[in-house]
Amino acid sequence: MSAEKSAGKPAERGPLIGLRVIEAGQYISGPYAGRVLADLGADVVKVEPPSGDPMRRWQGGGERPHSPQFGAYNRGKRGAVLDLKQEAGRDALLGLLADADVFIENFRPGVADRLGIGWNVAHRLNPGLVYCSITGFGPAGPYARRPAYDTVISAIGGMYAHLVPLDAPRPVGPAFSDLLSGASAAQGILAALHARGTHGEGQHVEVSMLGALTDFLTEPIATYLETGAVVQPGTRAARAQAYGCVGRDGSPFVIHLSVPEKFWRGLLTVIERPDLAGDPRFATREARYRNYDALDEVLKAETRKLPRCEWFERLTAADIPHGPLNTIADLVQDPQVIRMGLIDDHQILPGTRFSAGDLPRPEPAPGLGEHTTEVLDA
Repeated sequence: MSAEKSAGKPAERGPLIGLRVIEAGQYISGPYAGRVLADLGADVVKVEPPSGDPMRRWQGGGERPHSPQFGAYNRGKRGAVLDLKQEAGRDALLGLLADADVFIENFRPGVADRLGIGWNVAHRLNPGLVYCSITGFGPAGPYARRPAYDTVISAIGGMYAHLVPLDAPRPVGPAFSDLLSGASAAQGILAALHARGTHGEGQHVEVSMLGALTDFLTEPIATYLETGAVVQPGTRAARAQAYGCVGRDGSPFVIHLSVPEKFWRGLLTVIERPDLAGDPRFATREARYRNYDALDEVLKAETRKLPRCEWFERLTAADIPHGPLNTIADLVQDPQVIRMGLIDDHQILPGTRFSAGDLPRPEPAPGLGEHTTEVLDA
């Protein structure tokens, strides 16, 4: 891909070329929604307070102009500083919204209205504007006014209980609800833009971190609603017939047998254990589910006999789903990732491809207020 964007200039190609987005987001959810649109070619202007988005100073910033996390969520945008607590800053933002297609904010409920930039004001000013609000818990309810961070949402939303034992609680994983709500916001924005093309009116798109997370947990929630069974940590692996293994060389990998019986039969050939086919504990998929731990022990013992690379040759030849258990350092060097062009030396690249042409290579995140004059004078 060749660079199609230079500092301070909107993208010159992409399916959202010509779309003007104003983003007053901080931390992750709002900025990630804006980044998704920027990756697709939209001209996204990130509006920050004079002190900057707190994510600029997040872990790992050091002597860099901003943290790696800020750079990841805000690439490809132009940056402007406006003090929305002052009349001049508010008026400047409203001036930008008058000509914009999309506005993204992730304030707590009521903050945008207090600042004089809420949906009703913006809609009167620009009836075609798609106004997206991302909150932690939605606009109303017992939790609505609470501070919302991913750790809290992932706990309330059932994510952590799905991953770790309740008697040993520990926040784990990436910022699930932040990223999911940002992606949901981008999805809702694109739907509202499509609707605007039909009837000409903008809409208020409301997304919550809690709502995005519950939607993501469709499978365990549906299981509970229909059967009353609460999915416990690790039980999905048993249902999916997924196993973690370690080769003789100490390299970890996974095997996924899923539903088709051919994968189970093929695995018995690969590990040279045809006798297991007659073992009543493993004779059927349901039996293998009930005796998951026993089969897991067998597979761990068998896969210790050869180095991972030899197992991969056998598993590939047998067409059995498998893969290395990569660290991030491994992922960056993975041959499939390299072949697909998903990551370069400096950043993750857009993973979606379009037949009309590749997306532009994202420019780095803007410096604080880097394009303020340019944006306000446009």
